[in-house]
Amino acid sequence: MNTTTIIFGLLLFIITIGCFDASTVLSTRTITEKQGRDVVLSCRFDGLTDRDRVMWSKDGVVLSVNQEISGDKQKYEIIGKYDLIIKTIAGNDSGRYLCQNFDQALSMTIVLTVLTRPTKPELYQSNETLIEGSLALFICTTQGGNPSPTFTWLINQKPINGSFYTVSPNTSELRLPLEKRFHNEQLICQVNNQALDNPLSTSLRLNIQYKPEINLRHGSSLVTNLNLLVIENDRLTLDCHIQSNPSTIEPITWLKNGASMTGINSPTLTLQTIKRNDEGEYTCMTSNIVGRSQASVHIRVQYAPIVRLSGGGILSENKRLVLTCIVDAYPSIDSYQWFKNDIKLNTSSTTSSLIIDKVSKYDSGIYMCIARNTLKYSNGSAIEKYDKTQTRVTIEYAPIVHSSIPILASDPFTSNTKLECEIDSYPESNILWTYNNRQIFPSNKYSIIQNKTTSYLIIQQLQSNFDYGLYTCNASNRLGHNSTTIQLRSKDVPETPINVNLTSVTYSTISLTWQAGFDGGWPQTFWVSLNNSLWKETNESLYTFTNLQHSQLYNITVRAQNRLGHSRNASSISVQTENVPIERENLPQIEYATIHFSEETLDYRLNNFTFLSLKVPLCIRIDISNQSNLCERIVTSSGIIKLEKSDLLNVQNVSICLDQYEDYCSNSVGVEMKREVAFNWIFILIASIIIVFFLILCALCIFCFVQNHKRRRNSNAHTITSSIKKPPIVIESIPSPTKLFSYPEQHLHSSFSKIAEIQKLDQYKDKQTNRLIVTTTTTAAAAMNGHCSSNASGSSDPILLSNPNSSSLSGSDQLTVTDFYPSTNPTDLSYKSYTNPTDLPLSSAQNDLLWTQSQYGSYGFPFYTPTSNIHEVVSNKHIKEDSAESGYSTPSKTHYQNKKTVYEVVV
Repeated sequence: MNTTTIIFGLLLFIITIGCFDASTVLSTRTITEKQGRDVVLSCRFDGLTDRDRVMWSKDGVVLSVNQEISGDKQKYEIIGKYDLIIKTIAGNDSGRYLCQNFDQALSMTIVLTVLTRPTKPELYQSNETLIEGSLALFICTTQGGNPSPTFTWLINQKPINGSFYTVSPNTSELRLPLEKRFHNEQLICQVNNQALDNPLSTSLRLNIQYKPEINLRHGSSLVTNLNLLVIENDRLTLDCHIQSNPSTIEPITWLKNGASMTGINSPTLTLQTIKRNDEGEYTCMTSNIVGRSQASVHIRVQYAPIVRLSGGGILSENKRLVLTCIVDAYPSIDSYQWFKNDIKLNTSSTTSSLIIDKVSKYDSGIYMCIARNTLKYSNGSAIEKYDKTQTRVTIEYAPIVHSSIPILASDPFTSNTKLECEIDSYPESNILWTYNNRQIFPSNKYSIIQNKTTSYLIIQQLQSNFDYGLYTCNASNRLGHNSTTIQLRSKDVPETPINVNLTSVTYSTISLTWQAGFDGGWPQTFWVSLNNSLWKETNESLYTFTNLQHSQLYNITVRAQNRLGHSRNASSISVQTENVPIERENLPQIEYATIHFSEETLDYRLNNFTFLSLKVPLCIRIDISNQSNLCERIVTSSGIIKLEKSDLLNVQNVSICLDQYEDYCSNSVGVEMKREVAFNWIFILIASIIIVFFLILCALCIFCFVQNHKRRRNSNAHTITSSIKKPPIVIESIPSPTKLFSYPEQHLHSSFSKIAEIQKLDQYKDKQTNRLIVTTTTTAAAAMNGHCSSNASGSSDPILLSNPNSSSLSGSDQLTVTDFYPSTNPTDLSYKSYTNPTDLPLSSAQNDLLWTQSQYGSYGFPFYTPTSNIHEVVSNKHIKEDSAESGYSTPSKTHYQNKKTVYEVVV
């Protein structure tokens, strides 16, 4: 720095000092910024000119005048008019900055505060060893920082309560109670202030020593200090899991109810089949240098109920019965059930006792108690168990004597009159029979037969009216006695019915019952009369009158009758029917009624509104001519009633009546008849199947008949043809084949069977002569084998047709030669045509066959006479071969010289 600059600075300083007090402060601002950033301090004056002098100063130290920097030029910079830039601010840049305009005597003040970062904290542990349950001191320090930094303590990223640590400038002390859960966790100290974007931290891993921590597990479930429910006879496994720092110094010890279980030092305790005496508290125990620990579980053994019954046995009638179901079970019983003779009793499910205050003979039987409980598995499932036991209860009671026939009628001199009484008692009773209070003993006149429940008194023969009277059956045991009396009397008319009672009365019906009296010794019936005019007979002690008039008083009489006559008196009762619940004109009207003959039904519909408003039973009356009317109960306003087929044409009218009151009806209406044409599709289907089956059967029969007929014809033809000896034939060809034979066109019939195929030859006739043309061109070798085939030069098929493009005949449609016509000269080619079959040297059957064929122009045996211009010679070339090889007999050559050759076309 030169002298001029120093002098200039001093002058500026003097000017500044001199003008400071004279300038006016326009504003004072505060700027806060983080360390390391650039700060722009703005200084703006209104009406500022280039001649104005502007100066920046900090805490009285001049930094610049206009654009000139008097301070550190690397640190400061003036931009515009006249903003001061402070680069990379640090803590010492904090202060009071003044911008002055000397010419205008104005100034601005800016207070700059620089936020500085503290140093990374350091963490110290004051305790040499960290032990669970002790208090440890941790110190965290840092340096610098504006503003002063704050401290935060964390364990495993979780903040620690501020009450455990103190903070002084740049230092914090943490006093932490050590717990086992802090072992191997990170203890973190964080410092932070406004200059930091993120807190600065340091950490320390805690190594806390603690005594063993023991947990007992059953399967995957933690059962430490719990009640573990197990089921009797199941397998039980307990696992002892140990966590320790440092490691344990002694082996595991198992205890049951505080007593050591010798010989078991494994972390796993197994009871193969647990019993109820295994119930108790099981403990796993071990230790290390810090201390000793243990964990326990209480085993509760669940088992099914074991039931026994107290009470029962033999009791006297009217005594008190107490049956108690005593149960040993865990858990407790869920429910009890009581049964008597396998029938469940209506008792509470929580009742373990059955009490009957006064027993009777009906309480005897076998009583059973069933107790149930529920055993629960550790996985949450459950199973129900039960046990049952039973006891017999026997009740002693006095005899109960009863006779099903208290009055018995019998004619004098009747043999084997039997009196019967039934006795029910326990113990068994002694039986006595008396007549008019005199005991009866077994004798020739009386017989007494008895078993446990029945006693019979048999009177051999009633001698006189002296034997009629009262007979008493007496029974007694040690609990009491009882008797019943049977009256023996002669047969008579029945007694009068008694206790006539009404059971129901409506507007049209009366129902009543009565009690029958003694029948007099014969089967009885009852006669019921209505106003002594209408008598009805019934075998039962009840009767119902129907179709009565409403609001009418009736006198009803009942009397009994047997074969000896009516009862001497009759019982009677008077009753009045109720009034009708609806007037006749208010009954529903029938909208339509239609009879469908196809369905044999009556379809009806009523006025729906009127029907729904009624609450009385109704019926629809159907008037049928020559028969009684029908009245069918109805419950809807429309419906269908099934009718008998014989009644369809006799239905006249229908009407709506009160049910069981067919004379109280609405106006009757006529019935519409509908005769639908009904198709029974099932019948048609079955008939169609039968017809088709019949047609198929007929077709099969016709087909079999035709086939059988053809086989017979073929068999006959084969027999005739086979009877003629056929030597081998050689057909020699000549250069120009010529027609060898012809026949007039007629209606043709086959010589054998294939009529249709033979007629195919008709299309190969000569158009002018209307004759069939047959030509052959074969090799000698082929003729030697009895076949016609084409030669090497490509000769035609065995049968050449007038159409050269036609295909040859099939394998069966070949030309054969049969030699059976005699000839005097075998070399003579002028053959004579035989027109008379009698001239042929054949048997009568062959002559008949050939004559029949010739008169119809058969293809089988054509007769011909060759003309003088024959170009093809047909001769018999006989080859001497063994007949077994050729299939034909081979006679001598001279034998064939006496025959002519004739073509036979076999199709």
